[in-house]
Amino acid sequence: MMGNETKISRYVDQAELATFLRDLADAVESGGKDEFACVDEFSKLKISIKNEFGQLALKAKFKSALPCDEPGAKTGSGEPAKPKYKQIKKRMRSSFKMLVKLIHEGEAPPEEAVRSFLEDSALMVTYPGYGDEYYESYSQACEAFKDAFESGDVDRMHETIDVIVHEKSRCHAKYD
Repeated sequence: MMGNETKISRYVDQAELATFLRDLADAVESGGKDEFACVDEFSKLKISIKNEFGQLALKAKFKSALPCDEPGAKTGSGEPAKPKYKQIKKRMRSSFKMLVKLIHEGEAPPEEAVRSFLEDSALMVTYPGYGDEYYESYSQACEAFKDAFESGDVDRMHETIDVIVHEKSRCHAKYD
């Protein structure tokens, strides 16, 4: 495992393939360990199986949403370690894309995507030097979006997500 990505590559027979797939399914459903650690939190999962001269070439690759090799990493003060700014931005890109798309189609987004985006937004504005002068107005826009989401009013969600798009554009025009 490297950070939040795991690669598995080996030759197996039919019985070993069946066992692998059952173990993978169990890990996705209930949480895994060893080669399947964090597979239940995957953001991307690819499996390739090719029959090569009577042997099955098995390749599996998955990425977990968060780094998996340091469970519960702490700083010297006992606080949870803060992820790299780039990791937060990458996660936000994914959740934000979904929020904007669904809301602009007139659908309420999944609570998990909203929660992830808002938590990452709150964390993002704690990093100095990446648009500090926009953090307050961005945070206010996020709070308005949260209120709109909690109300279930898709029209309000549309208005407030558009404000976030505007705040993001202002900041990225200067800092991207």
